[in-house]
Amino acid sequence: MKKAEAKRMAIAEKLADHLLSQGLKGASLRQMAQAAETSDRMLLHYFADKNELMSQALKLIADRFLALLTNAQPLQIPYEHLIRHLSVMVSQPEVKPYLRLWLDLAASSAGGDGIHREIAKRVFHDYFDWVAAALKVEREEERKPLAALAVATVEGFVLMDACDCASFISIALRGVEAR
Repeated sequence: MKKAEAKRMAIAEKLADHLLSQGLKGASLRQMAQAAETSDRMLLHYFADKNELMSQALKLIADRFLALLTNAQPLQIPYEHLIRHLSVMVSQPEVKPYLRLWLDLAASSAGGDGIHREIAKRVFHDYFDWVAAALKVEREEERKPLAALAVATVEGFVLMDACDCASFISIALRGVEAR
């Protein structure tokens, strides 16, 4: 790896850590330069623009999150068990920064930010693919619909947790188990 590429990766890693701790509110060029222990001018030396910088850092974050999910649940399991497993993960301290940033990104995307929309779309598809692969199904045609339902359910859990309404998660789980 060339020295410049190694420096780019080191900066992106520091920015990924910064975004996980600060969310998008810490995404000004000046704040990111400070987190990377460099100047905003040097950031733009290594990256074409702020969009490329954000895209690279958010891709690293998405990769880390998928690795975290895979390490926590590497085997295929039925829908009900996967929902319960993911509902527990929502409240874990090592997972919360990823989910908080995901909510920031989704809100920015919904607000019309095209760059964030593209990144959010990529993150969503990667997450959906992980959920689909983690599902144990009897018939292959069940995989995508159940994956979509699982993602929608767990995203609801994320929202409930973010709004300090996590007690509703257990109510929802009872509904999942009753079906």
